[in-house]
Amino acid sequence: MILSNDLVLGNQPKQIKCPFCSNSTVSAITYKNGYLSYIACFLILLIFGFMASILLIPIIMLITRTLIHKCSACHQVIGGDGKVFHVLGVKDSMMSFKIGELGIILTKRIVIGISLLILTLGVLWYRIMEIPTSQWMDYHQHYSPNITIADTWTDYLEKCSKQKVFQNVQFQQYCEQKYVDRTIVDWKGFAIRVEDNQQSLLKFLHHSVNILVKMDPAESEFHPDLLLTADSEVATELSLEIEKLERGSEFRFAAIIKSIGDFQNIRHFHLLNITKLDGYIEIPPHLHQQSRYGNSQQFLASSTN
Repeated sequence: MILSNDLVLGNQPKQIKCPFCSNSTVSAITYKNGYLSYIACFLILLIFGFMASILLIPIIMLITRTLIHKCSACHQVIGGDGKVFHVLGVKDSMMSFKIGELGIILTKRIVIGISLLILTLGVLWYRIMEIPTSQWMDYHQHYSPNITIADTWTDYLEKCSKQKVFQNVQFQQYCEQKYVDRTIVDWKGFAIRVEDNQQSLLKFLHHSVNILVKMDPAESEFHPDLLLTADSEVATELSLEIEKLERGSEFRFAAIIKSIGDFQNIRHFHLLNITKLDGYIEIPPHLHQQSRYGNSQQFLASSTN
């Protein structure tokens, strides 16, 4: 008879004396997923996104399950097969480390758990901070130019369309020198998606409000034409007008040009003022799916006219 509460009992039922109810019985075998399984699933979700995770998470839950023995009488867990993951056959064992005079003894289960946790936190931080550093500096420097240009959206496209910028470096340099951080536009557009982060921690990482905009004429059939962002002060001041916006709503906006954009990056403007108008257009749902700010770089990558 075996009398321990932390037993290695193999993968077959065993005759045991339960340390909880003291009954002599044959253990019942079952499987469970522990914290390592859930950390691994969260890591998969962060790396591969929601759609792929729908397929991958069931597989992860299956291959990382642990075999356990329960008392047939009181159903308490009394042992296992000595493996971290039963299906994978990763055996648990003691691991020792020595740092100077300090000795540390850990199990393989704890080491794997700590490693997965560190990796998960690292991926989470990367996803939060996935805007490139060069663009991060551009997004978060707030200049105050006082030149409101007379160029319309159509004028701007004739000079600085993504196609022209892509084909000719001189066009790109010209547009950056003429517009970026130097001019304020006064244009009309249609709301594709409004993301309000004023009550979220995201306002400290990105912006308080982000508005994806479809212009007329649209440069692309499938993607937003520009992104309007507002810091906390501006978002609070304009909150009443921003709350009126729905998908397809027409509005007038004044904004500072921060980025001319290209096929990999959306045009970025800092919002100064906004007024909802009476106009409305039908916006296809696909234009705002997966367009959450922070993933907009991926969403707009490789866009074409």
